[in-house]
Amino acid sequence: MEGYQRIKDFYLEFKNENKDNALIKIVTYLMKQQNMNELYLKEEKNLKEMMQYIKDQAKEKAVNNVAVIEDNNVYEWAITYFTKSNEELGINKITPVKTTTNNTKTTKKEDTDENQLELDI
Repeated sequence: MEGYQRIKDFYLEFKNENKDNALIKIVTYLMKQQNMNELYLKEEKNLKEMMQYIKDQAKEKAVNNVAVIEDNNVYEWAITYFTKSNEELGINKITPVKTTTNNTKTTKKEDTDENQLELDI
């Protein structure tokens, strides 16, 4: 599969969950970027996590819970998300490990330094 097609497929899947005009603008921008095909093929990357990364970056810029972010900054964060590894970005995936019969879920946080278990009750 070509990377650009993968982004289109992610977009079609994600837009059904989240009707977000910002996502449309970001994906349109990403599709116009040259030499990104291989980066869009990285298995660890998807649009849902990209949007979370962008939101996290905006939160860091917020003062009193308010941030004004220029489109170019958002596009730069989207490109950064795809050009750097999740490890470089400090993104830790949380994957389900097991669910017990008493409705207590155990999740495993993937971390490069140490493995941690969290209980969601």
